[in-house]
Amino acid sequence: MTIIRKGVVTILVFLLTYPIWCQAAAPGITVPAGTKLNTLKYNDTSGTAVELKPAEQVAFLFVYGMQNLESNCVSTFFGGPGRLCPLDELVKGVRGKNGTIGLNTDPAQDLNYRYKVEIIGKDCVITALPQREGLGGFAYVGSPDGMHGNFYYNPNGADMNQAKVLGELGYSGKGFTR
Repeated sequence: MTIIRKGVVTILVFLLTYPIWCQAAAPGITVPAGTKLNTLKYNDTSGTAVELKPAEQVAFLFVYGMQNLESNCVSTFFGGPGRLCPLDELVKGVRGKNGTIGLNTDPAQDLNYRYKVEIIGKDCVITALPQREGLGGFAYVGSPDGMHGNFYYNPNGADMNQAKVLGELGYSGKGFTR
């Protein structure tokens, strides 16, 4: 009887801790080699710098990269199809005059964030909403066609009503784009 109880206890402990092991073992997406974020700053009077955690840097790169890709997609001058592209097309790659426009990494692989591209006429909303406590949320709202829009960041989570506009942003390198 004692051996059976120990076996049952062992199985229960394994079953209860297995999700934690899987979560810890899940490979994360990191900032690609050769990519460096510029110092991000809020669009306030003092230009307050924003310190991003590694997972937030990945989310920022995805949102910023998707906004740039949308600008390329709407521009036939840059070889795009002349329209905004949904997220699944950006992941697969969009054929353009100058080659394929798209992401080199599927954002769905990022377990820390849920990404979304909403197209509304000639405008779009691109979001990266955190799936874990302690991470901030990102959004781009605007018209990539005319390069009019704003990037938002809420260091306290997914509530974009609490987000502030970023004034200085960018990166060098390829990021997650092809």
